[in-house]
Amino acid sequence: MLRDLVLSRKGLVPGAVLAASSLLFSSCAQSADGQTTQAQGTGIGALLGAGAGAIIGNQSGHAGEGALIGAALGGVGGFAYGTHVANKKAKYKSTEEWLDACIADAGQKRDAAAAYNNKLSQRISHLQQEIAAAKSSGNTSKLASIKREISVDKADAIKNRDLYQKEAQAQMGAIKQAGSEAPSKVRQLRVSANGIESQAVGINKNVSRFAALENQIDV
Repeated sequence: MLRDLVLSRKGLVPGAVLAASSLLFSSCAQSADGQTTQAQGTGIGALLGAGAGAIIGNQSGHAGEGALIGAALGGVGGFAYGTHVANKKAKYKSTEEWLDACIADAGQKRDAAAAYNNKLSQRISHLQQEIAAAKSSGNTSKLASIKREISVDKADAIKNRDLYQKEAQAQMGAIKQAGSEAPSKVRQLRVSANGIESQAVGINKNVSRFAALENQIDV
């Protein structure tokens, strides 16, 4: 779901709202009480994130991309909060059922992080081209505008990096809770948790790339 948001460049604000609405009906938790809590956290987070992202993006002339990044950010934040509240092992019929829910949840986060990372790489490539063109034409006002955009993009990437790191830690916490129970499922969850952490590292590399681009512009 977030993958579709990340790869789309048009109608992003409505898309974020639709994504949040859909997320209200899906969650990691299997119990009725836990499912409501998880879904509420996710939906509210995505909606608020999309709104904040649109405002930030609009300041740089890229409201659509701002909404996109904000929706991803808010969605992750909502999931992290919802998972913390809903993922109580005692609410599940068995450890296996609880771990299955966590595995599905972690896999979704890993895929969303990978899609977001890919979007960042595409954005950086586009910015590199814009910088080269502006320098070639001596357009200092364009360079100043690009530098402001980079600053916004970098700040959003840092926030998402931190949230995905926290998500990986939350999943590792579930692994710790499982202990020696259901070892095969614990291994599956560990793979996804490591994948989330790996994507967070990738996002951090893109943060460094944004910083390098900023340093290329002397205006």
